[in-house]
Amino acid sequence: MDESPQLHSRRTLSLRFDIPISKTREFWDALREGKLITTRCTKCGNVSFPPQADCPKCMGAEFEWIDLGTEASLVTFTHVRMAPASFAGNDDYTIAIAEVKDGLKVLAWLEGVEAESAKPGMKLRIEARASKEGNPYYVFVPA
Repeated sequence: MDESPQLHSRRTLSLRFDIPISKTREFWDALREGKLITTRCTKCGNVSFPPQADCPKCMGAEFEWIDLGTEASLVTFTHVRMAPASFAGNDDYTIAIAEVKDGLKVLAWLEGVEAESAKPGMKLRIEARASKEGNPYYVFVPA
């Protein structure tokens, strides 16, 4: 019986993903300024979030930027106590989906609300943050 050799490595492997953002850069720049914006296709009018470089509905490549504001309404949430390995260093956290302007649903962490107190329909505000590396992101907080 011919057994293939098995190779094992105990070295740490670090991956870096360079994702081109040229067509969505305005989103990241606006988020740094505390604004949440997204794309609307000028061909078919489809509004996408997160912003898209090409329209997922008609495949058009021309779009305009629209402001989504910072007001949101909680649709649903889940509280995570057993985090996946990539979040193992984090405390328990709550992930939520909220409805924003134009009926779009947005996913983000929910902060400042105990899971027991969160209720669908509660008013939220979208708040821009920056990671320790300086990368912008957003969270939901109570309005």
